[in-house]
Amino acid sequence: MPTSTAGRTSASSFIPLTFGIELEHVLAFHSSLLTPLIPADTWIAKHIPHDTRMRLRQTTYIYQLSRPKYYGWGLTAPTNYPSPFGSEWHNQCIIDHGYRGYADEILRMEQAIFTDRNQHVVVHDGDGKMQEFGKWYLTTDTSLVGASPEELASIVGEDKARTGEWDSGPVELVSRVLDVDAASSFSEVAEMFEILNAGHTGKMKYKAFTDQWCGLHVHIGLPQSPQSSVALSNSSPNSNEENSTFPLPLLQHLAYITIIYEPILSLLHPPNRRLNHPNAQTDLLSNREGFYAEPDYSAIDWDAVPDPDSGYATDESDDIDEVTLKFPTDPRYRKDKGKGINTPKTMEWSNNSSSGKRKRTDDDESPEVEACNTQSHNNDSNPDSDTDDPNSSVNLRRRAQTLIFPPPTHKSHPMTLAKLCHLMNDSDSDRRRLINWTYLLRDPSPPSSSTSSSASKHSVKYDDKGRPRAKGPQTLEFRQHEATFDAREVEMWVRFCAELVRWGERGAGDYAERFGEQKH
Repeated sequence: MPTSTAGRTSASSFIPLTFGIELEHVLAFHSSLLTPLIPADTWIAKHIPHDTRMRLRQTTYIYQLSRPKYYGWGLTAPTNYPSPFGSEWHNQCIIDHGYRGYADEILRMEQAIFTDRNQHVVVHDGDGKMQEFGKWYLTTDTSLVGASPEELASIVGEDKARTGEWDSGPVELVSRVLDVDAASSFSEVAEMFEILNAGHTGKMKYKAFTDQWCGLHVHIGLPQSPQSSVALSNSSPNSNEENSTFPLPLLQHLAYITIIYEPILSLLHPPNRRLNHPNAQTDLLSNREGFYAEPDYSAIDWDAVPDPDSGYATDESDDIDEVTLKFPTDPRYRKDKGKGINTPKTMEWSNNSSSGKRKRTDDDESPEVEACNTQSHNNDSNPDSDTDDPNSSVNLRRRAQTLIFPPPTHKSHPMTLAKLCHLMNDSDSDRRRLINWTYLLRDPSPPSSSTSSSASKHSVKYDDKGRPRAKGPQTLEFRQHEATFDAREVEMWVRFCAELVRWGERGAGDYAERFGEQKH
């Protein structure tokens, strides 16, 4: 068995992968769960005027057009817990309106639910991103809102809703770092989901659910240990300057795969998780945005530009679509005809121009994809079609090849991890892409335990523009999947994301084996 990425043929020969999940959801709860968390003299305002609800909204500004209203109860006492908006803002709400919205009370209620089932979950207080992921966390998500009265009645039942003793609020459950290839990882996810699915049990009266705004985010990374870093460096001669993240050739090939096949990958998801759908247009942005500006072709040595398509060959075919994804057998999952790709029955190829679902056939290599990407410049429904349209997929392929794989003759523009991440996110900070690449630029070193300013100053790492790098694991974040409490569906999507990364590794290894490392 070879030790490098080139020529690998089994999952065990690939670099090890880890994953984490972020599950956005809403917690419906009985008032008996809230009262222990607030002062005894607190008055709960359950009937709040519409105008006041608009002023109490807790979503960030980019979501305020689609999610403009606060749906929860009002509380007259100051909060005992931190909030992403700060206690000052809540106190000002009490001064202006007589009550405030929820701070971290929703998180504390869900924490109590897990504790009641002997599961230790930590509440991440206040704003800012978490930096360590050795435990399961609960955190606030400012893109979500609670349920409207009509939605709440449909979730808990009209009889319960009419009592006025039920309310709801948004939560995000964040997993610890787990091993992609360990069955115990998915058993652990299933155990946590089982608690949320249990609902009204004993003294705990609650119901967790997802709505049209909720998503499931999957992070794929590498084990953060000296052994894994050394093994990765030894097995990947072309690894980038940060050996704690993925090798740069792997990321380049992964970038090319996901850019070219973005519309087809979107067909794995329901319409409300596709680009430009009203429910997702502020939450999900294309990774293609950075590829619609023409690069300077005049000085390019085209013989030196790699053809990444040739790097994905298998023994059966040179077509990336025919690489087999080995997923566990599950009766709810079917095999695409002739392709060997296991996908859920609910994730079949679709075409809005015809009635019913459209299944892929051997003669149908390029299904119509307008349904999943209706941007005016994205009319490349056929990845292999030839057209004079400058925004066709033929021209997109050309630009992707040139921008992702700059030839060695471009000494002034070598590809780096920072440049690739900026290209894929079309920004240094906008994380709302279908695949968020910005976390690959985080500083993975543990947060400094020292309180001295000099120690903290020396522990800070900076990016190529001189800005402090955020701390945290270096991961690829796959953001398109809808939220679900179905642990098996989550497992399938995690494995699919991992296989995409391994396609990139396979492509980088096969290309290096065929054409030599000097091409990168």
